Amino acid sequence: MKIIDADAHVEECEETWNFLDEEFFQRRPVPVTIPNNTPYRSNNAFWLIDGQTYPKLAGRGLHTFATPPISDYAKSKPYTVGAQTLTDVKTRLADMDRMRIDCQVVFPTLFLVTLADDVRLESALCRSYNSWMAENCGRSNGRIKYAAVVPIRDVAESVREARRAKQLGAVALITLGVAWDRELGNKDFFPFYEEAERLGLPVCIHFGWGAPGLTDLFQNITNSSFSAAMLPVLMGFYSVLSAGVLDAFPKLRLAFLEAGSEWLPYALHQLQRTWRAGRVPVKRNPSDYLESGNIYISVEADEDINHLLRYIGEDQLVIASDYPHGDPSHEEDMVGELEKRSDLAARLREKILGENPKRLYGL
Repeated sequence: MKIIDADAHVEECEETWNFLDEEFFQRRPVPVTIPNNTPYRSNNAFWLIDGQTYPKLAGRGLHTFATPPISDYAKSKPYTVGAQTLTDVKTRLADMDRMRIDCQVVFPTLFLVTLADDVRLESALCRSYNSWMAENCGRSNGRIKYAAVVPIRDVAESVREARRAKQLGAVALITLGVAWDRELGNKDFFPFYEEAERLGLPVCIHFGWGAPGLTDLFQNITNSSFSAAMLPVLMGFYSVLSAGVLDAFPKLRLAFLEAGSEWLPYALHQLQRTWRAGRVPVKRNPSDYLESGNIYISVEADEDINHLLRYIGEDQLVIASDYPHGDPSHEEDMVGELEKRSDLAARLREKILGENPKRLYGL
């Protein structure tokens, strides 16, 4: 059985911007460091982008991650910096071998937060990232794939970049649960979903700080991570289903990643109550969309997966390592942890680890 990690990550580095358009070179993200004897301690490196620092670890609007990987925290991880950044693919593959992972689908880190207010700069950053990832993944002998980033506020540019990324070898498109100041079910985004369906690329709604107005509510990083980054995945699920996205694009594959799975029964129940009251203009009972097989959910190894099967088919569950991140979603031994689950049928474990992500990403 070929084991597929449905959601790993890369820590962007200076080389990520090697493909940046000349027009934006002077505005490229610049890594900066500060002493480690400040309240930031080992998280002592930031990207400077148009006068703002990323990550933001103080004040309002907090978000956290370990890129740029020149911080003391990044260097302290049990993975080399080259493996984290995919600049040393050989070492990354060795880590995957140790974790018994045959293939990883890699998602960004820096793009888990809204970046430049200037959408033209954001578009340029997306293009450079996608080109850089295509180059690095090309060195992995097919074992490392990537999800492309798009500047979702500019739908026409997102469509163009999705086409280019498909040609470069991307196997998915990533968006966050809220697109800046718009819901994912906003009809402005329908041309993007239409193109994703045509290209056969799944749209992956991923954990991340996608709505600046929501993120700015929080001054505690734990609360920000849950309320501003994780809950929007649920918001995205409710929004796309209630807006009829799958009525309009019945072959579109959707995945909901890095938010666990036990939220699904609650969100579905609330959606069904609203549908029965006639306030959701979709053609079918919301549960029918789950039964269609187009929606995938990432489970965590310690969740009540058997209960989840009452609401979604066993062919639609995947699992992820979150490598090389160090947050609570990280599953150092995702294969071993799932193997320990004697309450799960062996055939189900095989599907979660291999067949389902293969189908999701068209591998």
